[in-house]
Amino acid sequence: MRHLSKIFLFFLLAGFIWGQSVQREPAAEQDTVASKKAQFEPDPTVAALLSAAIPGAGQIYARKWWHAPIFIAGEAYCLWRAYEFGHQADSLWDLRSQLDPEGEQYAAVGEQFSNAAQNRNSFLWLFAGAKFLDIVDAYVCAHLYNFEEKVNVPLEVKLEPAAEGFKFALAIKF
Repeated sequence: MRHLSKIFLFFLLAGFIWGQSVQREPAAEQDTVASKKAQFEPDPTVAALLSAAIPGAGQIYARKWWHAPIFIAGEAYCLWRAYEFGHQADSLWDLRSQLDPEGEQYAAVGEQFSNAAQNRNSFLWLFAGAKFLDIVDAYVCAHLYNFEEKVNVPLEVKLEPAAEGFKFALAIKF
């Protein structure tokens, strides 16, 4: 555990140091008045690091507000279910250690323990996948911050009442 906290502290400090940048401008340019207002443009690396540290933080940084609660809820659900199944597996392991190995309940409790441990591991893998998608989404959202979205849906669906029910029409535009 101590080794893990040292690694986390190293990456945290490296992020703070790497995130600082100093730009030196020539003296002549410092005196001039900037006519162009600075426009916010998110850094993809910072967005990815924020999402790695806090669920949804990279999406908030990249100003994709509706992405953040999706990842927060997904990661929280996976961790909660993994915790619940882990607690259930621990309880079943304690119960199994108190039972007689020759008894009927011993095998049944062992099967329940295996299922709970497998479910816990599945939700931990789902959490890892959700975390990976969270980081990638924050990185991509920061890259595409200035991208103008023009959605031309090439698919048109119509549902109209007809004499014997409904008429369904599907049109694909090329």
